[in-house]
Amino acid sequence: MYYDLYLPFPLPPSQEDTNSKKAKKGKGKAPLPPPAVSRADCWDGLETSARESVAKRIALTGHLGYSVVGCTIAPGEPSNQVLPSPFQIGPPYPSLDPRFASPSGTSPSSSSYGNVPLVQVTRYHIRLDDGKAHCLTAQNTSALRNYDILSVSPTTDKSFQLACTDLSNPGPNQISIITLPLHERAFTFRFNRKQMRQAQRNGVVFELVYSAALFPPTSTPLDVARRFRQNFLSNAREVIRITGGKSVIFSSGPGGSENGLRGCLDIVNLGTLIGMPANLAREAVDKTPKMVLLRARESGWDHFLLFLWSPPSLRSYVLTMLKEARKTFKAIMTMPVLAPPLADADTSMEGTSTGDVLNKRAADDGTKDAVVKRSRVGI
Repeated sequence: MYYDLYLPFPLPPSQEDTNSKKAKKGKGKAPLPPPAVSRADCWDGLETSARESVAKRIALTGHLGYSVVGCTIAPGEPSNQVLPSPFQIGPPYPSLDPRFASPSGTSPSSSSYGNVPLVQVTRYHIRLDDGKAHCLTAQNTSALRNYDILSVSPTTDKSFQLACTDLSNPGPNQISIITLPLHERAFTFRFNRKQMRQAQRNGVVFELVYSAALFPPTSTPLDVARRFRQNFLSNAREVIRITGGKSVIFSSGPGGSENGLRGCLDIVNLGTLIGMPANLAREAVDKTPKMVLLRARESGWDHFLLFLWSPPSLRSYVLTMLKEARKTFKAIMTMPVLAPPLADADTSMEGTSTGDVLNKRAADDGTKDAVVKRSRVGI
């Protein structure tokens, strides 16, 4: 299975204007109330050209061999408010998604480009700047639960440090991806190895978007397109040098031409071109994005993979587990306790029952704790 976790999904013009006004108002000290939960369809308010563009890109993604795509909502301006998820009713094409497809295989929003299975996940992507205003706060937890993946794109040294340290810590609003737009210019801040390693330890991956850098729109001047490629290749090699090629994924991203998507093996070749080992370049479009989804807040992804691999007789049960998957986040809540198996018990207890053995162990553990406490008091 191959993954492309950054396919931009357009927003209605009215919602974009509302978000820009709220971003300007949100610079004050008093926080704005959370937005109301929207139950509208994801296609409501979109123009015909925007719908056709999404349909062509989804069709091209499936044709190139991708199995999972990330429908990404990206507000234009940084804000402390979260846009309501337009995918609460369902993904753009439920008939292509095995989780939502009806038994008859028909849907009013089904694509006319074929019925290739294509899982569509939801993602919320924000841009970080020097300001401390961002929406990954406790008051927006309920709104962020409607998205499968959270990601940020830092633009300055301070925002990059914030993304690698505070926002990557385990919690209900933990980010999963740090997107690095490497093509626009040579980065004015250096990539701190210590900060990037800390983000890697927390399970965060670094995303390299290639579409706008290598395949810009035809209206882009030639000198600008050449500079985009130079910046992307030089900055990408620096990221690979620091990370060693681990915890790196590739995505198409926004800003590219209509035919800016490339096949999975082409992306593997791109990874080897910028210095990644061949096995890690393959994992950048296969295993590493899969681990991003497994580590995301929605723990039902392991149920979904089990749904794909289970026989038809068990799929109904697994599908029920998938729909009832609860939201969670990874963290260590208690210290682990090592319990030796019963076979390692004392030979003098062979004639006793299992309950007596467990009681004897509990008494021994209590005695050991008492000895430790007395030793601490003596110290």
